[in-house]
Amino acid sequence: MGRSVVLGALLLLLVANVSFTQAQTVEKYFKVGSTPQLSPQPVSGAISSIVWKYDKNLLAEWVRGSIDLTYYSKFRGRTNLNTDTGVLEIRDMTATDTGLYSVEINNQVQSRLYQTVEVEAVPQPEVILQPLACDRSSTCGLKCYGDITNAGPVTYSWKKDGGEWEDGQDRRDLSKLEKDSVKTFTCRMKNPVSQKESEAFKNPFHQRKPANSDDLHCGLWVITLGAVMRSLAILALFVVVVYFLCQKLQTGCKCRKSDDDDDDAV
Repeated sequence: MGRSVVLGALLLLLVANVSFTQAQTVEKYFKVGSTPQLSPQPVSGAISSIVWKYDKNLLAEWVRGSIDLTYYSKFRGRTNLNTDTGVLEIRDMTATDTGLYSVEINNQVQSRLYQTVEVEAVPQPEVILQPLACDRSSTCGLKCYGDITNAGPVTYSWKKDGGEWEDGQDRRDLSKLEKDSVKTFTCRMKNPVSQKESEAFKNPFHQRKPANSDDLHCGLWVITLGAVMRSLAILALFVVVVYFLCQKLQTGCKCRKSDDDDDDAV
């Protein structure tokens, strides 16, 4: 009986340890050709030894005063280990580098594991109307569309006109107010390695609001004032022309009278 209890307790501890280890596994997404960084958990005191492993195989090793910094296998020549912080940097990642990375600091195996996952950059998204045949009176939505098959976890956000970005889903319903008041919608896709925005989608339901009575009165006043100013300008021009014509006529009359007086005197 006692032996069964001990075995049961050991089994529970083993299960708990496995669960704890799994709970500490962190997915690290990378794009082919990128340079991800893997950071260990903080430790107390100075770091005197570091061992990084890739799927239980040695990747990098360093022990102060004993083992010089050494890189192994395919990671040699494209890896950098900071011996002060334990941060590991791997350049030019490829699909074959996908796997489980673990680290031992000061002879203590850390519980945090990194599972590297290759993802592609998000595509250029496009906003489309759903359904395409919806009208002003029916329920309509917008879809932030793009092929994200290999893009990993993708988040979405939306922007109305020139406003702020708001987190959302790949699809959003259009309210009646938005149909009437918003001119354009823009969506953004984002994953751990990239983000891209769509072109502004013109809202087909948006209509220009009719001018209110104040605007109409103001417009009429502007039109009337313009007409009056044009009329006054034409009138002023007419007066000037008549004035100069009269002046010219008076000068001509004086000249003829002067000639007549000279003839009489002779």
